[in-house]
Order: sequence, then C-alpha cells, then structure tokens
Amino acid sequence: MFAVYSLFFVKYLLRLLLIGFSIFSLRAAEDGLRWGVNGHPLTQVGYFDVPLAAQVALVGQLGAGWYRVDLGAGDFAADTARFDELLTDAEKAGVRLLPVLSSSPGGRSAATPAEIHEAALAFGRAVAGRYRGRITHWELGNELDAAALVRKGDATRDGRIWAWGDPDGSRPEDYEEGRYQRARAEIAGLGEGVRAADPAARTVVDTSGWLHYGFIERLVAEDRVPFDVLAWHWYSEMGDITSVQGRLNLVDLLRRYGKPLWLTEVSRRNGSAGGDGPGLADYVSTSVARMGANPGISAVFLYELLDEPYFGEAGESHYGLVEVARGDGGRWSVSRKKAAFDAYRCVIAAGRAAPEGAAPR
Repeated sequence: MFAVYSLFFVKYLLRLLLIGFSIFSLRAAEDGLRWGVNGHPLTQVGYFDVPLAAQVALVGQLGAGWYRVDLGAGDFAADTARFDELLTDAEKAGVRLLPVLSSSPGGRSAATPAEIHEAALAFGRAVAGRYRGRITHWELGNELDAAALVRKGDATRDGRIWAWGDPDGSRPEDYEEGRYQRARAEIAGLGEGVRAADPAARTVVDTSGWLHYGFIERLVAEDRVPFDVLAWHWYSEMGDITSVQGRLNLVDLLRRYGKPLWLTEVSRRNGSAGGDGPGLADYVSTSVARMGANPGISAVFLYELLDEPYFGEAGESHYGLVEVARGDGGRWSVSRKKAAFDAYRCVIAAGRAAPEGAAPR
C-alpha cells in the first residue's frame, strides 16, 4: 500500500513541478490567489463532533487561508456562541472565514419577496454588525439560481409554457419569475443589511455553476443588485471551465461583469466514492491546480474538509479531504487524511511559491 501511494505522489508532484512555479507567477502569496476549503461546522453532525479548533488546524495544515462555512439564520440564533468560538479559533490560527448567509424565510420559501427582503436585511445587518472588522467577506445565499430555474410546465417571462427539462441557465428567460424574484429579494436584502452594518465588508454572490450566467445577467444588468465578488461552483462532470463543451471559455465570459471571480466550490463529483481516493487526489492535483493557475480566477475553495458518511451512499458522504469514524460513545472523530489532502496541500504550496517580484493582485 505504501509503495502504491508513493508512486502516486511522485506522479502528481512531477505534474506540479511542470506547472507549479510558472503558472502561478501572477500572484503573490498573501495578496494573490485565495485558497480555501468548505465545511459545515454549524449544521452537520460530524462537524459538531470534531472540535472547532481541530477543524481550523486542518485548514491551516493545508496551507489554505480561508474556511467557507454555512451560516443560516436559524442555526445562528440557536447557537451564536458556537460561531463566536469558531471565529476566535480561526483568528488564532490565521484563517479567515467566508460565511454563506441564508435568512429565514429565504429565497427558496413561499414567502413574498417583501417578507424575504425584510428578513434578509435584518439578518445581514445583525451578523455584519456583530463581527464588523473581523469578517471581511460575506456570501449572500447559496445556489439560489438552481431553485429559480424554469421547470417543465412553468410559464416563462414571455408567456410560453416550458415543455422541456431544465434549461442550461444561460438566458435571463431561463428563470421562473416568482422564484427568481424571491431569490433576488434574499440576495439584495442580505447585501443591504451587510453594507448598512459594515460598509467596508465585501459581498459575494454565487451560482450553482454550469452556464447559469443568465441569473447573474438579470441581477446585474436588469435589477442592478450591487455586490462585489462573483462566485461560481464547478464540479468534474462540467468539464473544463475554460472550454465548456469544447467551445466556451466561461472564465472569460464571467469576467465581463467586471468583478473578481471566485470558485467557492470545486471538486470531483462524489469525491472519493467507490473507494476511489486516488481519483479524487488526481482531480485535485490536475484540474484544481489548473483552475488556480488561471489568472482570471481569484480564489479556489475545495469542497470539502470532512467526509460525512452518515449520508450513506449519497453524494455528501465522500467529498472530504479527511475521513471520520465513530469512536467510543458513537461520536465522530478524525480517522485519517486522504491522498487528496496531501494533493491539495501540494497544489497550494506551489501557488504560494510565486517567483520573487511577482506583482500582488
């Protein structure tokens, strides 16, 4: 087993040597590309059992400077002290948090846009005010575009009845009006609340990826919803983000919105499912490295830190860079780091090793 993994590590380390120093030459370590990892310390049982300080320590061992975490209004109200502890532990470790906000009621609810906007504004103001100056970036909702897509039987904006499966999301018309307006209300309300409480904070808006830029086109061009950073999610089955379906450089297209482009979720679909740890590590050392090397991309966040085996064979079970196992008392604890953990650590190290004199972003 050791010999097999040794050969594997040699293979991807050689790849990194070929692409490492030159492809990251446009970024200095601290002010250049942001490296991060996702986790669920406020919402999932495995993350509740693994101590917060241990989670932050794992992020630090990767060399990643950011930990992206979901922060829903209900979870935050139920255990504000836990988020306080997480932030304190992160600050001690030199790790920055990227909270992903979701209000209640939110954009996926049946509430009116006015009700959603009011709740979102209050939540955004409350958390940004509480952590003013300590948290610099806030993500406004998570993948609200996916819920807003037009579905078979929906009426489109021009009055047609949609008779097909999911559209590719590239047109503003690909989103059902009522669901889009509720999603827009949450994003706009959260952003207004954050800016009211902390004008220096920056706001991030994401999509679930693929070609869902029709959603952003509506937000930016039609509704003039202000935000600072455009985030995208990208998984292996979507292919090469610079040559989607062999024809579209999506990075170049998204840069036309004039905002920094962050990839706040990237991974191999289903992670290491089926026992394919080397497959996940290979995806990290090749595809993730290439995304980080792209000068049009300003941040990469791998999904995710810990496995979640309590989901059975569902997709969330095997995305982790670190395996967990049940110990005495039935609590989850860290079991071992996967090959992908070392692969990501090596990719980040190559990115940090920008040539002397590289200009900061």
